[in-house]
Amino acid sequence: MKIELKKHFKALIIVAVLLIIPSIVSIPSKINQSRRWVNNLPDNYNLLRNSYNASIGYDARKNVYLIDSNNSNGFYAQSTRVYLNESVNEASFLSSFDKINNREDTADFRIVSLLRTMYLDNVSHALNSTFKSQAKDVILDFKYWFTEPGEDDMIMWTENHMILFHTAELLAGQLYPNETFTNSGMNGTDHINHALPLVNRWINWRARFGFAEWHSNIYFNQDLMAILNLVEFAQDNDTTTKAAMLVDILAFDFANNFFKGTYATTHGRTEDNKKVGTSLLDLPSRDSIAEIAWILLGVGYHDPNSGDSSSAVALATSDRYSPPPILEAIANYTLDYNEHKERGSIDIEDGPTYGFGYTSEDDLMFWWPMSTLAAGPVIESTLDLIDTYDIDPNLVFEDELLVDLLKFAADLYGISLSEVCTFLKEATQGVALEEVNTYTYRTPYYQLSGAQDHQKGLMGMQEHIWQASLDEYATVFTNSHGGFRGEDHVGGFKPRATLYKNVGVIQYDRLSQSLILELVYAILEFKDITQAYFPRWAFDEVVQQDKWTFGRRLDSYVALYSYEGTEWEDEILLTSNGKKNAYIVELGSVDDYGSFANFTSSLLAARVNVKHLSVGYSIEYQSPTQG
Repeated sequence: MKIELKKHFKALIIVAVLLIIPSIVSIPSKINQSRRWVNNLPDNYNLLRNSYNASIGYDARKNVYLIDSNNSNGFYAQSTRVYLNESVNEASFLSSFDKINNREDTADFRIVSLLRTMYLDNVSHALNSTFKSQAKDVILDFKYWFTEPGEDDMIMWTENHMILFHTAELLAGQLYPNETFTNSGMNGTDHINHALPLVNRWINWRARFGFAEWHSNIYFNQDLMAILNLVEFAQDNDTTTKAAMLVDILAFDFANNFFKGTYATTHGRTEDNKKVGTSLLDLPSRDSIAEIAWILLGVGYHDPNSGDSSSAVALATSDRYSPPPILEAIANYTLDYNEHKERGSIDIEDGPTYGFGYTSEDDLMFWWPMSTLAAGPVIESTLDLIDTYDIDPNLVFEDELLVDLLKFAADLYGISLSEVCTFLKEATQGVALEEVNTYTYRTPYYQLSGAQDHQKGLMGMQEHIWQASLDEYATVFTNSHGGFRGEDHVGGFKPRATLYKNVGVIQYDRLSQSLILELVYAILEFKDITQAYFPRWAFDEVVQQDKWTFGRRLDSYVALYSYEGTEWEDEILLTSNGKKNAYIVELGSVDDYGSFANFTSSLLAARVNVKHLSVGYSIEYQSPTQG
């Protein structure tokens, strides 16, 4: 969303200035699961589905969700009503029509759902002709890609937005193949021919490189809404098959990373309100993908008031997709002990190794979803593409003044714009979602997850690097302040995190930043602190001794060591002054130690030796369990 990038580019503007000055309700009792659309999946896919159909539990969970979704007045839930041949709440559509017609940011979320509603109505015939005529006009007049004419206020090129726009264009073209689309002047078949290669390009990139927005508890929700639309409605058999496989991959991710009702992992993109709660009366918001994960696998739980989840509605109203039952078996089997490793994305410098340059439009459509728009190798081609298609620079950089200042700085110092951005790499490339290696270790008592050694020392935007979880709310993580979205607990300066089973070592060091960026951080009032989220309200017991803070929730234990001194800022934050700190986290349980007292005494007796280095630390830690 546009607000996501605002403070990021404000910072870059200040950087440029500093360079010059010195010289991102009810339903029928039985749901007919055997309905088929005209465009069937390939025979081999149908045979697989028939041979390895979803568990009875999956079908039961779908029906439970349909019941509650049918009782919701939310916009996304109206697809459920059409699926069940119920009357819709037209008022919820009208506000979405305005958003789509005005081409506001996130209008793509709405039009993808609207298209599902229209396709479902081809079977149920629940919508009246007047409404369908209005919806048709909205669909025909939409701007489906930045290459089309017309003003808009829509971010189209992040990873989740990209597949939403491509899916919307493909399905709109299929729905009205012979109609003229009033904005583009193309007919529906033209739109199909334009969108289909782009849809498959995106799917192929995800299959090859994974998701740059890794383990996102907010944006996987949007990805799945689009992908399930492709499975259900795309007329190209290869596309539907690959899309279904991609849903399987995400379900496999959930099977390996959900813990006690929450997506308790590192995230490439998340938000404060998903990770932080101040009390039992102010809990963290539930993961946006919680409902679809529950339907798919039975992990977590169902909230009857969550009937308007865009991805869960898409799954519940889909007849073509059902998860291979092995995925639910994996989710159940790994509840006791599991070690999961995953790799995603690539580093910018490795592009040529994988056949990507930095200059063509196709190249940029690979890099932009990774938030690399202002990175040194990409910046000049980014500006060329903006000029080619008359894209509003304020949509890309939030403030066009940034570009003018960077260009002036380059002229002033006799260097290229690319060199200016490379000089500011801590910020311009820090927000890029480059190669990530994630790690999750789970026992019945706890889960530890993190991004191993990821972009240490660089600034982030929405990353959540590591997390220890004892249950849904008793979680611990650290960050170095400096998120660009006004977020205090996600983004910021990234640590070097190293995790193995139940132990993690996390090092922060902002002293290595360039002087000019440190001046920027001071102007933006970034706090010179590291902080640990350790919500005392969520634990049964919290104890502090020496440099250790211990927490117990039922029979699960966590210990957090801070090399620098700490103090409680409030009931949830344990802060440490300074730009540099080292943390050690270790988890345990009643099975390992018996009592909580034995756990704390064992950790207090463990040898810890920390030495300052010019960058980071040398750390020796003798873990009671891992050595």
